[in-house]
Formats: sequence, C-alpha cells, structure tokens
Amino acid sequence: MKKFPFNECKWVVLLLLFAPLSQVFCTPSDSSLTFDIDITRFRMNDSTALAEVHIAVPRERLKFVDEGTQWRASFVSEVVITKADSPLIRHRWQAYHTARTIDDVRPGQMLFTQAQFQVPVGSYNLFARVEDENNQAFTSKTLPLVIQSFPPTELCLSDLQLASLIEKDSTVSLFYKNRYKVIPNPAALYGAGMPMLYTYSEIYNLSFPSDSGYAVAYRVLDSNGREAKVLPRRRRRIIGRSLVEVNAFNTATLPAGTYSLEGRVRDENTAQEAINVRKFFVYREPDPAAQADAPDEGLNALLSQYRSKSLAELDHEFTTVAYIALEEESKIFLSLSNDEAKREFMARFWNKRDRSPETLRNEFREDYLARVVYADKHFTGLREGWKTDLGRVLLIYGFPSEIDRVPSSGESRAHQTWKYFEIEGGVEFIFVDIKGWGNYELVHSTARNELQDPNWQRWLFVQ
Repeated sequence: MKKFPFNECKWVVLLLLFAPLSQVFCTPSDSSLTFDIDITRFRMNDSTALAEVHIAVPRERLKFVDEGTQWRASFVSEVVITKADSPLIRHRWQAYHTARTIDDVRPGQMLFTQAQFQVPVGSYNLFARVEDENNQAFTSKTLPLVIQSFPPTELCLSDLQLASLIEKDSTVSLFYKNRYKVIPNPAALYGAGMPMLYTYSEIYNLSFPSDSGYAVAYRVLDSNGREAKVLPRRRRRIIGRSLVEVNAFNTATLPAGTYSLEGRVRDENTAQEAINVRKFFVYREPDPAAQADAPDEGLNALLSQYRSKSLAELDHEFTTVAYIALEEESKIFLSLSNDEAKREFMARFWNKRDRSPETLRNEFREDYLARVVYADKHFTGLREGWKTDLGRVLLIYGFPSEIDRVPSSGESRAHQTWKYFEIEGGVEFIFVDIKGWGNYELVHSTARNELQDPNWQRWLFVQ
C-alpha cells in the first residue's frame, strides 16, 4: 500500500488541534513540557515493516511568541532507533502552530505530528525527544520497538491505530493514508471530550481474486478480560489482496477504566483468521450535579474508612496505585496539601473504579490492596515487593492463571513464566533471577505495550 513518503519531508506543519478535549486532558499551565507517543506497525515486505511514530503535545505547554498579527509556537521532534546501543535511524523534524490571540491557547488542546520509518525485523529501542524552540524546554522518552515479520501468504492484520478522527480525504498531507486523513491519538485516552474511538488498520493476504468475502468483528474487553461491548459483525467483498479497515464506535456507555479493543478478520474463502488487540483508556470527570441529586453510599463508606488514616498512610497508599492512576490524578494528588483533601481524593479515586456500586464494599479497592500486601510479603528483597517487576505485573493484571517455576541449575538461571489465559487471548510474562538474589526481572512478555524480546532466552544462561 502506498504511504506518504515522510522520510523525504524536512519540515512538517501541524494541521489540527482539538479544543473540546479539556474534559479529557487536564494539564496544569505551569507544568513542564511533556508529550504522548505511540507506534503503529504496517507491512512493507517479508523482512521489513513500516513503523509509524505518533506524537501529541499539549498546546498550552508550548511557549507562544508574539509576532504582531499572531502568536506562534514551534517544537522539534527527534526519533532515534537503536539496536544493541548502535543507532540505525535518526530523524528530526519541526512542527509549528499559530494562534490569533494568546487567550486562544487553553488547557486540553493537543497538537499532533508523526513520522514513518522503514525498519527491518528485529528488536530495537526507540528514543524520542521533543523540544520547544522558543524556550529550549525539552523532554524525552525511551520505549522498546519490536518489529515482527508479517507472513507472506497467511492472512494477517496490522496494528490497530487509535485515532482522534478519520475521514475520507484526497489531499496528500502529513496525516494522509490511503485516501483517508487519520489524526492519531497517541495517549489512547477517550472520554466526555472525545467520545468517538476511531481505528485504522490494514489487512494483508486476502484470497484475491475470489468470489467470497471477508468478515470483520470488534469487541471491547475490560481489564479482567470480560466483554464490555460487542460491535456488529460486518461482511465485505474482497476487492484486493491488501485492504484498508476503518472503524469507529462511541465510548459513551463505557465506565472509566482500562480496556482492550480486539479486532478480528476472517477470510470466508480460506477460513483463515487474523486478530490484533489494542489497549485504550476511558476517563470521566465526576458529575457534581448527579452526586448532589443522589448521595453515593459507597463513597460515604469510603470517606468513613479514610477518616482515621494519617497523612503518611494516605501518601503511601497512593504511591502503591501508581500503576493504575492516570497522570492527571497523580498531579492532582501531589498538589493537595492537607489531610482532609487527600482523604476525599482517595475515597473518590476508588469509588469511581468500583465495579459493584450497588454494594457498600469496594471490592476493586480491597482486591488491589490485598495484592499489594501479597507482593510485599512474597516479593520484597532489595526493594518493596509491589515495586518489583513481579509486583507490578501482579497489581496491573491480577493473579496469573498458571505459573511455571524453573529452579536454577549449573548453567541456567531460575526463572518463572506467568500465564494469563483470559487476557488478550492469552499472554505470558517471563521473569528471570538474573543476579541470583531472588529478584526476578521481567525479560519478555507477549502482552501488548509490555517488554518484548524474542531473544529473551539469552538471560537464562550463566556467563
């Protein structure tokens, strides 16, 4: 499929920002520069994939300079892809935006940019850096990049790219892909300010020419792997060997939380199926009017529990929820200075995650804190158990369906494989006691957005 040749572009202009996102992105105006980043992989050939890097920067965190008739902000993005600490790809590009007045720059507005890179199959690290050209403020992130081969003959599906907007557009621009304008959503965050979730993907190796069709089905799974939403199954004609798949649905009926979107394609001629999964988040601000009209007994029960909590206990409890707290929630909690405000915050934090609001007990909170206690009891060594790799996976994904434990031998280190059968169709986490101190470190996982290392077995061998 033909893609816009971004590697030929040296200057990139931002095309779009979304003013109504203030209910989703709540970023303080005095905070430092930050950005969201995401990577989507598409097929190029048997040995190479197209890695598309999407970046979103909060508009209000950039410095706008008065140019007389307008205000102008500019930032430079840099991406470096390395393999075994050796840089293979380095690319810098500029993006800018203007405002009629400085009052037009408000919290919640996001600016988007992206670039594409042809990357051979293998495991890499991707370093991304964003710098504000007007005040030299900068920030950076490093994340793993695993490029797996797309089968040359079997039906397969690209990554699901989450988007803020997809619409048909013949204008070749930064966000143009196969007759569509696809505005990314690197944060994968949806809510009242952005209820529609759009996805773009590509299907490869359909049986063309053929009189048969193909079917596409989507479903949304909650953090426990349960179905939260099932979209209508659609059947289409096979008009080419590789086709574009675009979809959209409204997240308004989904409570706040973490979800996985599963996309499945079936070729009716060959009966082959391909599946891919993408994690996303839904965040909603509490509704003060609704709270005033209907007193929340569950919230009141939590407030009662927190009355006896000391400031130190409140601070410690919040540090243990770092894996599930949203960035905005962390900023709000850290800005609170008195005990009473923190007690109310913690009560509301757990209350909006309560999956059984009809009961006074908050089972989600009880289960999570019980796992913190378990992690501290069984995994604590050089650091608290909940801070270890084992503890992190336990708190995010829960107790595994099955654990394979292999003790150390003369040539092999001790390691564990945690298996979750109900998540993303089945995932594994592999931990190795690399230093021999009983501190098991995550070296590989098949779960989305987790460390993936196809050569993880090298960690087993004692040098």
